[in-house]
Amino acid sequence: MVYEFTGYLFQEGQRAFISIPFNVWEECAQKGNIPAEITINDFTYECKLVPKGNGNYLIPISKVNLKSISQDDNNVNVSLEIINGLTRINNNSPYSLENPIRKIDTIKSIIQPRNGLCGHACVSMLTGISLDEVISLMGSQCCSMSKVIEALDYYGINHSKKMFYNLKPDSILPKCCIININNHYILYFDGIYYDPAVGTLEKVDMNEIVGYLEILAQ
Repeated sequence: MVYEFTGYLFQEGQRAFISIPFNVWEECAQKGNIPAEITINDFTYECKLVPKGNGNYLIPISKVNLKSISQDDNNVNVSLEIINGLTRINNNSPYSLENPIRKIDTIKSIIQPRNGLCGHACVSMLTGISLDEVISLMGSQCCSMSKVIEALDYYGINHSKKMFYNLKPDSILPKCCIININNHYILYFDGIYYDPAVGTLEKVDMNEIVGYLEILAQ
């Protein structure tokens, strides 16, 4: 069922929200993190509604999505439909393993503008496209490795099928990989560490590495 209403945009930090003017628990018979397809004026996207307790929910709008919404003021037309799950971002990709976005032979260091975008920055460095474009694809929230892998698949970037764990101090890293250091992702390529928080590094403490995902550079 599609619910339509007039909403009011309000800002909190780097994100904008719209309050849903009805009790979602009662109206939609749904609780928890609820996936939905949202249309605001003429812009459509998917998201998970933000619970505020007792059936009250907010519609989140990332900074990137907000730029895509045409508006004359903060009052907007909203269409909301509850869906079974968010569409995987690698659906309908123009890229593939046979036709990747680029050949990975060099890396340009990218610094994340705020905490939580390290995974996005690693994808941006590997693909050679802007961080803003990656955020538009992946969303602006802090992401898990599974989300990073979805983005790599979307861009046709080949990678190992699983993470490698339990490294030793003398372990040798592959030529290219995304490294997890206590849930902070950095990129390693051809002897250089590219940390989205600080820039390039010549070495890291191998004892701090939780694991890595090998990138099978073309």
